[in-house]
Amino acid sequence: MAKTRIKRGERVYVYERENYRDSSGKVKHRNTRYLGIEVTIDGEKQIIPPKKRFKEFEVTKSVKYGDIAVLYDLFKQYGLIELLNGLIPGRGLPVGEVFAALAINHIIDRETLNKFSQWYQDTELEELTGIAPDKLNSTNLGAVMKTCRKIGPEGIVDVCIELFNKIKHLEAESSTMIYDLTSTYFYSTKLPKARRGYSRDDNSLPQINIGLVATKNKGLPVLFRTYEGNITDVRTVEQLIADVKRVNLSIDAIVMDREMASRNKITKLDGEDLKIICGVPLTSNEAKELVMRDISEENELVRPSGLIYYEDLATSLFDIPGRAIICFNHSDLELERTTRLKKISIAEIKVAELLSSQTGNETLESVEKEIKVAIRGVSDYFVIKNDRKNVSVVPHDENRRKARLRDGKCLLFTTNLEKSAPEIIATYFGKDVVEKIFDCFKNGLDLQPIRHFEVGNTDVYVFVCYLAYLALALYKHHLGVTGWAGVKDSLDELGRIRKTTLDFGGEKRDKNSVLTKEQKEIIEKLGFADALF
Repeated sequence: MAKTRIKRGERVYVYERENYRDSSGKVKHRNTRYLGIEVTIDGEKQIIPPKKRFKEFEVTKSVKYGDIAVLYDLFKQYGLIELLNGLIPGRGLPVGEVFAALAINHIIDRETLNKFSQWYQDTELEELTGIAPDKLNSTNLGAVMKTCRKIGPEGIVDVCIELFNKIKHLEAESSTMIYDLTSTYFYSTKLPKARRGYSRDDNSLPQINIGLVATKNKGLPVLFRTYEGNITDVRTVEQLIADVKRVNLSIDAIVMDREMASRNKITKLDGEDLKIICGVPLTSNEAKELVMRDISEENELVRPSGLIYYEDLATSLFDIPGRAIICFNHSDLELERTTRLKKISIAEIKVAELLSSQTGNETLESVEKEIKVAIRGVSDYFVIKNDRKNVSVVPHDENRRKARLRDGKCLLFTTNLEKSAPEIIATYFGKDVVEKIFDCFKNGLDLQPIRHFEVGNTDVYVFVCYLAYLALALYKHHLGVTGWAGVKDSLDELGRIRKTTLDFGGEKRDKNSVLTKEQKEIIEKLGFADALF
């Protein structure tokens, strides 16, 4: 190689030189490439090459990083991936890493198993899990789900409890548990658990019921179970009792919605010395008698929904000693009374039309049957008289009077004798945390409708949603917010951070996107994420 040396001051700059002919044919020289600075080391001349310039690089890879890295790090720092690998047997792909990746996918983009690999390779997960994208095809993912399926529903509950034990220190020493049931529907009719039953989604499709236990304070999921779609809420209580006894945490109370409460359920829970806080439906005579009393306005409490008045009575319900807390709200009174009176008015019009349109050819039995259909839903407020000669309908004045006394009131019952009435009221009405969890499951994590129709995969699929929600709950905890407002927006903001791999002549470097002010604030709030960025 021909070289040209140019001395400037104390330095000698070396260039590669080539010969060429100009337009007239004369031979000339020109420098083609800068080689570096020539120095003498131990009597030997050497050339120190120049530092690589930033303009001499190639972008080899760019992947989603911010939200992916934060969520995966939560799985790692709490030891959840390691625990999953230990609890769920696997021969091929590492189960913990795969389930963490599936859960993160549910939170961020929600792809099918067929398209998962394509989504995966555009994220930092390949670097984090060490699993190549081509390994995560639908066949291999199905095999991992099948592996989890082998431990059965009881095994999945065991795993949930062990996962909760890893994070339970985030709660106080004694915690209130919330229990509720939801349903999700199928288009398939061939799965054993998919049955037609009471639908919370206002359709007649086959469904399964999902029972969930969560902590009230942090909204941490403890465990879930799936049930046949036609099972009643009451029948799940025996399983609930057995499950919560396995949770290694001091439980100060179990909170249940009034749709879940019943004489049998309350009796069973009390028999196991589990304190309860529940709403009581106004269907039994005992409950009706309690709420028909006058409520003074001495005890008042301001709730987010408005001002309520309450009475705290030491009494028994269904032969169980405890406290009845009767809550009264003026706005609820107006709404309930207006709704009932409108329904009664519509029924009265229908009855009047039926009675006036009789031709004399109908039997008294058929007329009575038509009237019962017309007053369905408000039949307690009418009396049908059939004297074998004529059918008449009159108001049931006593039932209407009693209904007016119940307007705007709800009944809470608790066996907790230590907490004050405002604390009990706040605890009960704070149970909407589990409703928000179900909303996150069914809408945010796309649980509904379930499309994994293979027998046995349903529980595994709900388990993936459970893991996804668990990661979100941990993220919310570290973000330091009490509600869910802003949680998704902050994750979306982190999702704009990408990692780009640059190749500087064989030397690779990773560069993250320049952080915005909002991203820096989120990372600072999280506390643990500085090292990731």
